[in-house]
Amino acid sequence: MLRLVLVEYAALTIEKLNKEYEQANKAKTYYNELVRGDMGSRTTLLAKAKTDKNFSNYGLAHLELLIQHSHENERQEYYNWFESLLRARNVTAELVKNEMQLESSENKTSLANVIGTVKMLSNLRWESVYEQLSYVENVYLKENAICQCGYAELSDGSYQGTYHYYLDGEGADAKIRMAVLSKEQEQKHYEVLIQHNQPHTFGQMDNYGVVKDQGKLVIDGIGTITKGQHGSAAHQTNKIMVFDANCIASANPYLYIDEYDVKASHAAGVGKMDEDHLYYLQSRGLSKKQAMHLITYGYLKPVIEVIDNEMLKERFEEALSKVGD
Repeated sequence: MLRLVLVEYAALTIEKLNKEYEQANKAKTYYNELVRGDMGSRTTLLAKAKTDKNFSNYGLAHLELLIQHSHENERQEYYNWFESLLRARNVTAELVKNEMQLESSENKTSLANVIGTVKMLSNLRWESVYEQLSYVENVYLKENAICQCGYAELSDGSYQGTYHYYLDGEGADAKIRMAVLSKEQEQKHYEVLIQHNQPHTFGQMDNYGVVKDQGKLVIDGIGTITKGQHGSAAHQTNKIMVFDANCIASANPYLYIDEYDVKASHAAGVGKMDEDHLYYLQSRGLSKKQAMHLITYGYLKPVIEVIDNEMLKERFEEALSKVGD
């Protein structure tokens, strides 16, 4: 995304430089007409230049540079004409000169910086730049609204995500599923909240995580039913699988219930990869890496079930198929 932004900025800067080039050519055209003309034609040219909105101060500065290098015998005459033009446009020679120098310098420096930055991005290790990316999402559901969301956080680098769902209308229904991978000393923390603010609301969250290579993962699942919200149901499951003893994982279910006539449940678990499953897959001819890859894929795949867009589902499956690498 940063590369795209930089390339777009480079394109805009090149466009500005191109306009500078066009202004320089226009100044040259005015200068040639000035040199070729007599007193009458120069008066006509002056009137034209006075009202030419496409002839900027940058072009005026170029015109002055051309006059500076004109024949000594005619230079003063050209300068008199040029000063008349400046007065008519309510600018000074110093102003147009400074504007040309500043604009040209800024554009050329910007372009050089963009090119250098794009080259640097190719060799940049992002986790050294962004220690932790933080994201907050608040979703409000009105009466009888139904929301199904699947989150897949499979990216590189540390991350902190906060996802809050507020069931503000009677009959609102929220089903949330999340798949998370933490690896290579990444630190990831997720807070998923479903809060019931109206009666007869339903909330279900299923959060799955995989931790490997000294990664750290914390998942906080929070279900809240406020007083008076009878007939509501809050259910959650938080499960994390760890690949090795150096991983840190914590699955924390929280239920805050302030009403009697409700249904609520939670389940949480953190455990190592099933060695029997690993052995079985290896006995079928898979390498240990392939077996771990397949187990990871199967563990996180339930998130796909809430995706009803085939194109997104295919892209998600493609991303999940690589997480065991």
